[in-house]
Amino acid sequence: MGPSTSASNPTHNNQLHYPRNASDARSALTILSQKLPIEITLQILEHAQYWVLHRVSRTEQVTYTQHDFDSHDPYLRSSPIEGVHFPVREIRIQIQSHDQGCSIFRQDYNTIRNSWTWFELGVERASDRAEESCVSSPWHGNRRLATNVHASKIVRENVIIYRAGVENDDSAVGHGLSVRELGGLAKLRAGDCVSIIPRARFPGWINFVCSASIEIYTMDL
Repeated sequence: MGPSTSASNPTHNNQLHYPRNASDARSALTILSQKLPIEITLQILEHAQYWVLHRVSRTEQVTYTQHDFDSHDPYLRSSPIEGVHFPVREIRIQIQSHDQGCSIFRQDYNTIRNSWTWFELGVERASDRAEESCVSSPWHGNRRLATNVHASKIVRENVIIYRAGVENDDSAVGHGLSVRELGGLAKLRAGDCVSIIPRARFPGWINFVCSASIEIYTMDL
């Protein structure tokens, strides 16, 4: 099963997300601005997180080993970001995965110490050529998204949230949640993509990816 994409009328947890599209967001701006100054209207929409959701997901078990280490092939890539030059307000990434379930380092079981299967964030700049959607582009932020618990066959979920104006909190890495400052990712432009890249290093280490999703919220006004 390949990735599924939802950028118009997106649903999350079986609930319709509002605004459903950029037209909804602009309509709200028009209605509010009839009664309020535009500066206050924009603040209200921002505070309410009235953002357009662009979501892709994939549910398919794929394994990655050391032989895939140099390929950087993503498990999941977002659709090119829509909107104006700097529309991104938040990025949410969800990953369900586990490793091979055994190792010789028993002292590291149930931790992420000496765990050699993990995930990295890919950032791809929009291509100048019409026949290509995205091309690889360097990004100097923290690329590591999540690390599998050492030597466990239990499927665990990691959620990574990039949000503007928050302090980085990776205290729960390996235990389900990481909240990070949006930082340089706020400068993603229309047409750019982000992706989830599974990694595995050293013989015997296997990254079992079960499912993933990428949600990109934009203020498309």
